[in-house]
Parts: sequence; C-alpha cells; structure tokens
Amino acid sequence: MLVLDINDVEIALTQDGEALYREPGVAFVGRDGAVFGRQALAQSRLHPRQSHNQFWQRLNADPVKPSGRGVENQADLVYRHLQAIRTAAGIRERAEVVVAAPATATQQQLAMLLGIAVEAGFDIRAIVDSAVAAACRQPLASQVVDVSLHWGIVAALDIADGDDGTAHARRAAVDEIPAAGFATLVEGWVDVVADRFVESTRFDPLRIAETEQQVFDQVVAGIDAGDAEFSIDVDHQDISRHVNVARSAFAEKSAQRYRLLAQAIGAPTTLAITHRVRKLPGLTAFLQAAGHELAPLADDAVAAAVAEHAERIVPADATAAMDKRRTKNASAKLISSLPIRSTADAGTATPVLPTHLLCGAVALPLGAEANASEHPAYAGGAPTFLVKRDQDGTTVVPTADATVALNGDRIDFEHPAVAGDVIACGGAEFQLIAVLAG
Repeated sequence: MLVLDINDVEIALTQDGEALYREPGVAFVGRDGAVFGRQALAQSRLHPRQSHNQFWQRLNADPVKPSGRGVENQADLVYRHLQAIRTAAGIRERAEVVVAAPATATQQQLAMLLGIAVEAGFDIRAIVDSAVAAACRQPLASQVVDVSLHWGIVAALDIADGDDGTAHARRAAVDEIPAAGFATLVEGWVDVVADRFVESTRFDPLRIAETEQQVFDQVVAGIDAGDAEFSIDVDHQDISRHVNVARSAFAEKSAQRYRLLAQAIGAPTTLAITHRVRKLPGLTAFLQAAGHELAPLADDAVAAAVAEHAERIVPADATAAMDKRRTKNASAKLISSLPIRSTADAGTATPVLPTHLLCGAVALPLGAEANASEHPAYAGGAPTFLVKRDQDGTTVVPTADATVALNGDRIDFEHPAVAGDVIACGGAEFQLIAVLAG
C-alpha cells in the first residue's frame, strides 16, 4: 500500500515499508518552471523571492509572487509537487494512496487536496490523521509531539472504547506553536554558526548569498544526520574558512522556543515523539528534564500503523465499490480514530534486564550506574554514555555532546533499554546482554 505523509519537513511516499520519496516541501519557481525538495532547498538562500515553503501548510488558492510557468497560486505548487513525487517514485497514473495528514490540516484543506491529487494522477482512498496513527502505536501516550516547517505540533489524545469494544485513539485537540517550527529553528542555528564565524574569522557568511547558502546547507544536513558537532566550511574568493559548533550550542539557542512548546504540552505526561522531533538539538532532553516520559516513534510509525489497520482504513468492499464509480470528483474517508495496541502487543511485557555491557569479546558488569568509558574498548577522550539500572529498569543516557545511537536511532536523552539492544558510540558498537547464573 502506498502511504503519502504530507508533513512538509519531509514529504514522504512509502510502499510496504520502502521509502520511494522523502524530500522537504519546498519549491523553487524559475523561468523554466518549478523544482522541489532538496534541489529547491539548495537555492533558497540564493534566490529567496523565488523560493516557497508554505504551500503544503496553506493548501489554498493564495497567489504565488512572483509567479512562474504553470504556477500562479499555492495549490499549483502542491499539484506540481505531487506530479514530481509520482515521477521520481515511478508511480503509475491513478496510483491508489492513503494520505497521512498532520493534525493541523483543516477539512477545507483536505478537500482541496483531494481535487488536486486526482489531477496530479493520485487516487486518494483515505486520509488518516497522522497523530492518531502514531498514537495507536504507543498505547501509553496521552499526547503526540511533532514538528512541521512552520509549527511545533502538540496533539492531545482521547482514548475511549470504539464500536468494536476495543480502545481507540482519537485526536481531542491540537496546539500549533509557530515559534517551534523547523524553519524558524533553523534560522536561529544559522545565526549561531554565523556568529561563530565572525568571532573566529571576522567573516560574516550571512552578508553574501552564496556563503549563506553554504552555511544553511551544512546545518540542515547535520541536523538530518544527527551530528553531535557541526563542522562548517565556507569558501569565498578562493579563501576557505572553518568553524566547529557543538550541537549543544543549537540546543541553547532554541531553549526559549522549546519552553513555548513545553507550555503547550502542560503538566508532565507520556509523550509520543516523532523521529522529526528527535532530530531537533536538545528538545528531547529538554522535555525529559521537564518531567515527561518519552515514547519515541520509529521513522515508519505512521506507515506501519496504516499497514496494520489497512482493512479498517480501506476495506476491500469499499475498494470494489469505488472502482465501479470512479470519477474526477472522488471522495475519500477521513480516518480520525484507530484501535490502540494493547501493552502486550506493544512490547511492554516484562523485559529481560541486562547484566553486562558487551563490546568485542569483553563484557563489562553493570552496577547501578556504569560509564561506557570504563569499558576496555573505550577510545579515550570521546564523549560516551551511561547505563543506569534501578527497580524500574535500565536506561541509556548520552553524555554531553556524545553521538549515541540506540538500535540505529540517534538519541540525546535518557532512553529505556533492555537486553539485546545495540548502542553505537565513538566508532564502537556495544550491546546490552543478560548473563544468567548457572
């Protein structure tokens, strides 16, 4: 099944778990038409008046200025982007797709999207609230935290019995925090890098479009990669300049904006946090310090939820009926409620508690708290991580400015862990294991 996630930080098209397209919802409108995604992002500082990043958020007929060939309004950009997605993914005309829409999307916007999608060659069979889809994968979460280009998003959930007698998740409310949108946060991080260049080289890269674009590209790439330290190079008039900026400097820059997001969340609770949120420097640690329990969502959480509930979202009998009455005015069911997984299905059964930290052929016994630097495989001088154990379980805690990945996902906050989990740090791979007494 094709799933199109229209969060504009990364418009993603997946099929059976495979990513066919994943690019930001950004456009560059030039003389020869429009280009999208990373190609457009790479020109956004060089040609700011011709760059557009609000068309997925607006999803309306507001004019685009300056216009371009085939582009007069925001809806035209959505249409052109959908065409570009279908071409890049190699998807046939009239491809059947389920759309995952952010909690901020309105009924009017979704209705417009249906019409645009038909013209662009997509057949939308259903629209799923992405917060609801995420929530059904994390049964203990009371809110879902996400980020789009222009908003931080906090979706409150209502858990109640559905018609089938099982517990269902439904979005009860949504808060939009403009100050915590990804595009706004990036502006602050670019300023941090520029200040560092001025301090160390007396050169301000923001005075020149080409060097500003270089800084912007490297900051965005580093955020996506989860870098603990950003190594930024600027080339101008055959002179190369270089600075290093710690991830923690970006976290400090964004602290006030994170506070606004935390205010929207309210009292300590359990939060389902998307992979987009986990990439924001310092945000997960900030939320955890505020007392929230964090339930991280996998990159493919929404698509996996759609696949898990495929028969409910697009019933086979409904598909056959739609095939008989296919028109250009196609409609699609809006899915605003899904069954939540039981805690047993979600993997919250009693885990195996680790007793040792293994690297290579050596296993280090774990006490109440163990630092990976104590392991013989530790490379001296590099930031590491702690393994903490108490009556509530085991957690992995990255130290300041450490690049730590747990089971392949970068973490910068205290994260629950069990035996079998793999931790990558400092070029070494560790595994938590349980050694049973004979």
